[in-house]
Amino acid sequence: MRDDLPRTRCALLLFVLIGFNHPLAADDFPEPYNSPAEADQQPLSAEDAAEGLQVPAGCTVTLFASEPEVRNPIGMAWDVRGRMWVAENYTYSDRSQKFDLALRDRVLVLTDTDGDGRADSRTVFTDNVQMLTSVEVGRGGVWLMCPPRLLFIPDADGDARPDGPARVMLDGFTVAQDNYHNFANGLRWGPDGWLYGRCGHSCPGRLGRPGTPDERRVPIDGGIWRFHPERKVCEVLCHGTVNPWGHDWDADGELFFINTVIGHLWHMVPGAHFKESFGESMNPAVYERLDMIADHHHFDTKGSWSQSRDGKANDLGGGHAHIGMMICQHNHWPEPYQGRLFTLNMHGRRVNVERLERYEASYIGRHEPDLCVSPDPFFRGLEVSQGPDGNVYILDWSDTGECHEHTGVHRTSGRIFKLSYPPGGSGQPRFAKPMCLAGDGPLPDLWRRYQRSETTTDELRRLLRHDDEQLRVWAIRLLTDHWPLDTIVGPRVDAVYPPDDGLLDEFVRMAGDDDSGLVLLTLASTLQRLPIESRLPLGRALAASADFADDRHLPGMIWYGLIPLGGHDAATLVEVAERCESPALLKWIARFVAGRFEAQPAAINDLLTAGAQWPADRAEQLLVGLHDAYRGWRKVPQPPAWSAFGETLAARRNPELVRDLSTLFGDGRALDEIRAIVRDDRAELATRSSALRTLIAARPDDLRQVCESLLGVRVLNATAADGLATFDDPAIGQLLASSYRRFHPDDRPRILQILVSRPVFAAELLNQLDAGKGPITTAELTPYLARQIIALGDDGLTARLSNVWGDLRETSEERQARIAELRTLLGDSDVETSDPAAGRRLFQKSCAACHVLFGEGAKIGPDLTGAQRSSLDYLLQHIVDPSAVVGKDYGLTTLQLGDGRVLSGLVAAEDERTITLQTPTELRTIPRDEIDARQQSTLSAMPEGLLDRLSPAELRNLFAYLMSPSQVAP
Repeated sequence: MRDDLPRTRCALLLFVLIGFNHPLAADDFPEPYNSPAEADQQPLSAEDAAEGLQVPAGCTVTLFASEPEVRNPIGMAWDVRGRMWVAENYTYSDRSQKFDLALRDRVLVLTDTDGDGRADSRTVFTDNVQMLTSVEVGRGGVWLMCPPRLLFIPDADGDARPDGPARVMLDGFTVAQDNYHNFANGLRWGPDGWLYGRCGHSCPGRLGRPGTPDERRVPIDGGIWRFHPERKVCEVLCHGTVNPWGHDWDADGELFFINTVIGHLWHMVPGAHFKESFGESMNPAVYERLDMIADHHHFDTKGSWSQSRDGKANDLGGGHAHIGMMICQHNHWPEPYQGRLFTLNMHGRRVNVERLERYEASYIGRHEPDLCVSPDPFFRGLEVSQGPDGNVYILDWSDTGECHEHTGVHRTSGRIFKLSYPPGGSGQPRFAKPMCLAGDGPLPDLWRRYQRSETTTDELRRLLRHDDEQLRVWAIRLLTDHWPLDTIVGPRVDAVYPPDDGLLDEFVRMAGDDDSGLVLLTLASTLQRLPIESRLPLGRALAASADFADDRHLPGMIWYGLIPLGGHDAATLVEVAERCESPALLKWIARFVAGRFEAQPAAINDLLTAGAQWPADRAEQLLVGLHDAYRGWRKVPQPPAWSAFGETLAARRNPELVRDLSTLFGDGRALDEIRAIVRDDRAELATRSSALRTLIAARPDDLRQVCESLLGVRVLNATAADGLATFDDPAIGQLLASSYRRFHPDDRPRILQILVSRPVFAAELLNQLDAGKGPITTAELTPYLARQIIALGDDGLTARLSNVWGDLRETSEERQARIAELRTLLGDSDVETSDPAAGRRLFQKSCAACHVLFGEGAKIGPDLTGAQRSSLDYLLQHIVDPSAVVGKDYGLTTLQLGDGRVLSGLVAAEDERTITLQTPTELRTIPRDEIDARQQSTLSAMPEGLLDRLSPAELRNLFAYLMSPSQVAP
């Protein structure tokens, strides 16, 4: 076979303009199916599962709904008519597939119209979404969490029929390739009128409205976020925990949430950084994070959490994994359950109960007897909710395996159980549930009027002096509700605040006078809403509070609000330290100031001068903070005030710390000490990382050995990779490439950058791509990185790059101008005036011959469903200049046959005897002995100029459909 056939694209001029496709009708919902691994496994019958549910005496269990009416229920919500809305998820799949995008998810509306305890009315609201994790109803429509997007489907009249197509309200909710079950979930209305949601640590995201530039997006690394529907504002309220999957508000409007694994119960404080996430905080100055509020675990902490499965932790509560949460607040339930927190325990197949008590500045959770236990091995409770009727409803995903799907996929079952007690009161909730804000009392009345904009600033300010601590708390929150919250680095430069009319002075007064720890905690949280230059008076007043100096939460919250202030001017922290009563806060201030001696050297000297006059116990924290700051450092210039401080009683009480710091300020620490810190598993990861950077700078003989030993340690492994990058050895490249998935998703781009920095590394990277089974995929090698490989100047690497990844060329000035022209046209268009249905017809005519979108079309080119369709720039680049980046699987292949024919298309498969070619009309298999010549084009099989024949209106319609988050009606 000859390989010198001249390049040609003539056979593909009509490749995507004509041909056929196999559209899937919008009302043809794909039938759910089980994987082969689960084909022979079945749960108990729904009736038997309900009958077998073990509940307390007097409690009745009803099967509210079950398969086939409901399957794979993952989330639920209630509307003001008392209807249950259920999110069904079919696209979630097993580890190898992650998500099956040939399927679709849907939203059901269930109602018990005759009052017999079972749903008898069922409506499908939508079946054209994917990766659905949650549903909420209100503000004129239905809200759906479909990572990476938050969607809104209008339904202004509440008839459970969409009034129009789904609109993207937020995007940037990353879906990880590995721990993809940590993705965003949990939409719930809060009493303040914001829409709240959750996201896991392994899916760190950057949130914003579509089109928001990266620098304006809000980062999240696990935790709780909220969105205001009218103001179109998004906030990340806290960071940390592994995978929050359940939250609710108590009668006072305090928000609590459940973390899926390990530490389970948390009091959500805006601005908090919580423990239990792997690695370090996103803010390096967060030295210690807040712990859970439960005084117990539901598994045996003496061993690994994995040893408390299969019934071994039943006496403790069933195991470490928790999903779904509600707080019981209806007087149908007996008094022992009023105000109790219910959460589903996955391995224990039960509902755990927690008693919430005020404790110091926050709360504490006490273990109480379980509410119910299921005998069904398939029981996988995902959500528990108290309906408007006071009954408790449990969604049962109905499957086996940990994290839903590790033993296969079972999609054909699903149950909703109802737990109820006979009515024992008025039948009205004691607390205004956020879904409808019904109920009496000053707090529900305040929330209702605030949402209707009927409260005034003067009224809220009067509440700051109310006898009820919760009214004071909510007055602070609502007065600052419009002020921006940034939990990482401080408010953005474009933040707008109301004029200072003495409100901050009132906050400072409260910090000094108020005896409620919860009020002080709320003020500490508010620090992160203030302009940086306004934080000192309130921070200083809060730090001076002696009553809660050793509280579990308050010192940390004060510190999180002071971090940006210290970064702006470290000397201000010295003023806080001089009145500070909290040992922990003093320690953190000293650590922060000491770590910035190079940029602001006077601050550490001023702190030491002040500390020399303090009592020994306070000065001791300063000494500990200095030592923590410099652990891992080899040598630091001595502050002038160190000698005098070294003579204090605090220094004499800690001679070992003083000697170590004196060595650091003198000749410096030996490398052996630094090496010992790096290897100390009990030391903070930030300290070990600092010590490792010191080693890398010193380049000791054993640097490679030390760095290789740390590649399995999260956080440290990225720094270790930097150390290994100094060695020009192909074995290093192979080691980094094969270890790629061990690195945190945020660190992986850094590893790829290392792998394209040396020819020997790049060769190993291409080996991984060529094998096709390694941890690095071709999709992760961006055009920028491909250009880096080309820039190495190795012709062999460039040729291999073309073979295993594809070809790359610069976009011409003419095409760049066309992209800019279209960006202006489409970017300025009003999405409300476009017609996505007409765009769908254009797609079927011009694109579906080659591309699949929402299950429709031919699988010749890439499936567009999971592409970056929300990015206008991404679409324009690939449509206007399709040959700028050509993946090896999508370049045009031309075959010249022995009988004189020429065939062009994409190679679908090949072996030693045949080549299978996908043409616009058929899939053809050609014996190799019939082929005279084969030419692989470096140009895309997709022709250029596809948009040139479309009018501006047609362009708007087509892109409205291409960027649609879900299928639109034809």
